[in-house]
Amino acid sequence: MERTAYARLYSTVVGAFLVLLGFAGLLVNFEFDPPELTDDLLGFYTVNGWASLFHVGAGLLGLFLARPLPRLFAILAGAVFTVLGVWGLVATNGTFLLDALPATRWVNAINLLIGLAGLTAFAASRWDRITAWFGGLGSRLEARSEARRQKRRRKKVRKRRRVADG
Repeated sequence: MERTAYARLYSTVVGAFLVLLGFAGLLVNFEFDPPELTDDLLGFYTVNGWASLFHVGAGLLGLFLARPLPRLFAILAGAVFTVLGVWGLVATNGTFLLDALPATRWVNAINLLIGLAGLTAFAASRWDRITAWFGGLGSRLEARSEARRQKRRRKKVRKRRRVADG
C-alpha cells in the first residue's frame, strides 16, 4: 500500500462522514442567531447551525483534498479536531466553543476520535521518513555506544597488562 493511501483513505472517509453529519445536523437544526438553540442529532450528538456548517465545510475540504493533498488535510483536521476535543473536555459540559460550537461529551469524544485518527493517518503516511530519521538517530547512538565499549575494553586490557607486569 502506498504511504499516501492512509491519508487519502482518512480524507475520503472522514470527509464523507463530516458532510453527512453536517447535512443531517442542518436538517435537525438550522438556527444560526442564538447559539443556545441546539438540538440533539440521533438523541445524543448536540448540533446547531454553526456546528453543522463547520462539519459540512470541513468534510467538503477533506473530499476536495483527498486526491491532491491528503496529508495536508490529515494534519490540519487532526490538529483542529484534536484541539477542539481537548478544549471541549477542559470546558464545562454544555458550553460553546468560540461562542458557536456546542461542547458536550459526545461531541468532544467524536472530535477527539476524528483528530487523533487524522494525526495517526498523517504519521502512517510519513512512516518511512519518521523511521529513517529515527533510524539515523539510532545508528549514531549505536556508534557512540560502540566507541564507549571499545574504550572500556582498551582500559581493561591496559589494566591487565599493568597487573601482569607489576
